[in-house]
Amino acid sequence: MLTYTPPKHPELPKPTEKPWLLLLLCFVWLWPGILGHGPWKPDEPYALGVVQWMLHSGDWQVPRIVGEAYLDTPPLYYWVAAGFARLLSPWLALHDAARLATPLFMALTLLFTGMTARELIGRRHGRSAVLILIGCLGLIESGHQLSPDVAMLCAESACLLGLALAQRRGFLAALALALGSTALLLSASLMEVAVVWLAVLLLLLLPGWRSRQYIKTVTISLALGMPLALLWPLSMLKHEPALFAQWWYSLALGPFYGFGRLTLLHEFGYYLRLLPWFAWPAWPLAAWAVWRGRERLNAARYQLPLLLIAINLLVLWLSPRQNALYALPLLLPMAVLAAVELDTLKRGAAAFFNWFGVLTLGLAGGLIWLGWAAMNFGWPVQLLTLAVKYSPTYQAQVHVLPLLLALGITLAWGWAVTRRRLMGRQAVTNWALGMTLLWSLAGALWLPWLDAQKSYQPVMLSLRQALPDTGECVSTARSNQLPRAMAYYYIGLSLPDSDSPVGQACRYRLITTPDPHYQPQGPWQARWRGARPAEKREFYVLLARVAD
Repeated sequence: MLTYTPPKHPELPKPTEKPWLLLLLCFVWLWPGILGHGPWKPDEPYALGVVQWMLHSGDWQVPRIVGEAYLDTPPLYYWVAAGFARLLSPWLALHDAARLATPLFMALTLLFTGMTARELIGRRHGRSAVLILIGCLGLIESGHQLSPDVAMLCAESACLLGLALAQRRGFLAALALALGSTALLLSASLMEVAVVWLAVLLLLLLPGWRSRQYIKTVTISLALGMPLALLWPLSMLKHEPALFAQWWYSLALGPFYGFGRLTLLHEFGYYLRLLPWFAWPAWPLAAWAVWRGRERLNAARYQLPLLLIAINLLVLWLSPRQNALYALPLLLPMAVLAAVELDTLKRGAAAFFNWFGVLTLGLAGGLIWLGWAAMNFGWPVQLLTLAVKYSPTYQAQVHVLPLLLALGITLAWGWAVTRRRLMGRQAVTNWALGMTLLWSLAGALWLPWLDAQKSYQPVMLSLRQALPDTGECVSTARSNQLPRAMAYYYIGLSLPDSDSPVGQACRYRLITTPDPHYQPQGPWQARWRGARPAEKREFYVLLARVAD
């Protein structure tokens, strides 16, 4: 009797990656620079000012810095940061406790990005997208700051996950898209929300997405998300109509300002210069994926990330504002697309990429060690000269625990990259390890030197000493939010708006100027001048009104 034995389908090769190693790498990547330093530019002084005022005033609806509205970013990140600060500030400095919101949002971003790649591409590809993302040069600084942009990135990743799940797991996809859109409106602007929903609508034009399941997912997400998303702007409209009008006309569209001053088009050269390094190594790997899969571009794994990349590039091209943070949303779909054909990368290309990463990042790590030796032990002399030039107030100090951590991370990196690494996945792993090495070494070895250069505490303490009486009134311009936040944080000095009745009555006025030799005119004379060490563009002058 004849019998039929079905052929056995080849199984996937047994994975050699260990998930716990990826989790460990992500954990190590998340933490350097989070604790142990004061608020630094560009965003941290403003974010800390908002958080501190929320805690002191109890007003959590509108972001404010010492009572003055600060509407550049909606309040989601500030809410979470203020929650951490209230919970942990008895044990941590307020700025360190608030900064814990950043690793929370970034951990969720990595999780959602990995889940998106796994859903679109398949098992074991989620880790590739995560490795590519944490290796991007543009994410390394902004992903470790007290900055509302990490909340925006987290919301974008949730929306991307919702779209990836839309054709298979309808309700979960709708929930992710609804909550992601709500969080996006609470952490960015209407433009970022519009980008996501433009992609949602344009996907309907593609045959593979015109399904009942997808339409049902979109409908449910609208029903769930729209009421939630509108809560904050409608609450502001009801209780603070003047501030809502200011936000609507000047800031609601983010990279395009607002509806009252909508501006389009600018010279695109800024982003042409930015993106090649900002999105490295995601963009060359994404280009390889498109070339390799050029005959299969009708698959969802290509269509969704390519569509989001195209829309975000269009926004950057049309936007009149030039800021690297507006390019952050590009990194998410680019990392997912880069993971599609990572395992098909030619052996020679993978070996070259691996060699380039080990060489450049290894040399950079060696320079960080040499710089630490120079700033603390005086050798090499040339690096000591540079260290003193850029941070002249730094005092040599060696802390055992950070030194041991830096040494351990360096040895672990050396062990990892000396093993045989020839495939694309391993080359990307080595690059991510190298970026983690650099940021970890900078956080462990250079943090005191950097804080001595970037901290505003010495400037504010010097300002306090220049005032003859702790009760003296000092005003500043309404737009001068950074010194307003830092003066209130470090010395408890409230700086009212100089155009308000209270500010006009003040005897002293604090101004910010790019001119280190600024000379006042009219009924004012300079009482004090201050700046951070090695500062070239931001100088503070305390003016005293001349008595009649």
